[in-house]
Amino acid sequence: MLQLVKASLPGSVAFLVIAFAIGLMLLRKPRTNRFGRRWLTSLLLLYAVFSIPVTAMWLAAPLAWGFDSLESRENARGAQAIVVLDGGTGRFRDRDRLIEIPLNASVLRALETIRIYQLLDHPLIFVSGGDSHPDPSWGPEASALRDQLLKGGIPAERIVLDSNSINTHAHGVNLVRMLRERGIEEFVLVTSANHMRRAIWAFQAEGSSPVASPCKGPLDYNRGWTAYWPSTNALEFTTTTVHEYVGIMYYFVLQYF
Repeated sequence: MLQLVKASLPGSVAFLVIAFAIGLMLLRKPRTNRFGRRWLTSLLLLYAVFSIPVTAMWLAAPLAWGFDSLESRENARGAQAIVVLDGGTGRFRDRDRLIEIPLNASVLRALETIRIYQLLDHPLIFVSGGDSHPDPSWGPEASALRDQLLKGGIPAERIVLDSNSINTHAHGVNLVRMLRERGIEEFVLVTSANHMRRAIWAFQAEGSSPVASPCKGPLDYNRGWTAYWPSTNALEFTTTTVHEYVGIMYYFVLQYF
């Protein structure tokens, strides 16, 4: 049920189809015909705005406010580890052949993790990401991200895989426990900028306060006219941003009601 809700958020194809179908039904009746035209016009404008990189980044800006990438060892507070949260994996199967590749968010988080690893003194890296419905045919969800770290020159013995955390709350619970079992209190947290605030809250709820180092976003590479031209990347980014706002509201309700 939760996955269905996530797949139907504003900006998604499912939301567009459902909203468009509602508009068509409104058009069929004389009493609601005018409202149906306004509904479909608003839907078109909404998706046009959501698909422009500049406006998509503007929508996400409040989520990323106050978080900057780590640039010096001094600001790392003596961190002994890096925690990187998985950003998704693409899985492809053809008969008995299986291929896993990290999605854009995971690749960008891997790049930031490699940069931080080189900045600090060879810290441990905890890669976190699990499957809600694990399939023994595949490796853990975070294994594709781990493979990118290995390709980036990080030794396998410096990487710890957490394959049990299937959401942001579980990241906080499981990783804080894993870190404390190893006597680690200070660590750097790497995730997407629009996910950082909710992730920080999850760790703070477990009595931990990580050093935030958000990675670059998929739209940070848009320059010149491409920043104003509609794209599917911007639309996907908007959907993840809406998901973060919904997640924050859900967190707020659980905390105070």
